[in-house]
Amino acid sequence: MSKAKRLDQFVGLSALLTGFGPVHLVGTGMAEAYLCSADAELPAGVLDELLGAFARLEAIPARPGGTTQPGGPDLEAAAGQAILGDAKLGPVARALILLWYRGTWTVLPQEWRAAHGGSPQDADHVVSAEAYQAGLQWDAAGAHPAGARQQGYGAWASPSAALETESLPVAAAVWLPGQADAPSVPEGSRS
Repeated sequence: MSKAKRLDQFVGLSALLTGFGPVHLVGTGMAEAYLCSADAELPAGVLDELLGAFARLEAIPARPGGTTQPGGPDLEAAAGQAILGDAKLGPVARALILLWYRGTWTVLPQEWRAAHGGSPQDADHVVSAEAYQAGLQWDAAGAHPAGARQQGYGAWASPSAALETESLPVAAAVWLPGQADAPSVPEGSRS
């Protein structure tokens, strides 16, 4: 597989895992660095196995009324079972999610390393100063990386910019199982 095709697959998989679109991920400037980092952190062949699982998911035909496009419900459900639910691929996928959001590689669980092998480079570390600044956590929170980007004079005095989202209202989104009453969600507020 060509380097460009492999990078495209990695970005597609990352879009599915993070919830951010491929253009946004490429726009961080970190896609190639994260692919190289994952290759270095994982035993040989594991990342290619994960990319292969993603490629098989993309090939699943859509159900009537469904979609297999990245971010679509069918693909997300299939990824939950085939990738995140897999004992070998799930921990790797979760490490990639953290890599994109935090700009850090998170060491794989010891049980995983014992079962599938490990790399001497599989250790908690920040990939680069650029990775810290490009972390998706800042976009998700509508914030700036502390100490890395200027917000402008007086920015602290203004409310943060609202994120454009089609999710549940905040009151419904923070309800936890086990709480006495789930908040009601007004009709039409769900997408």
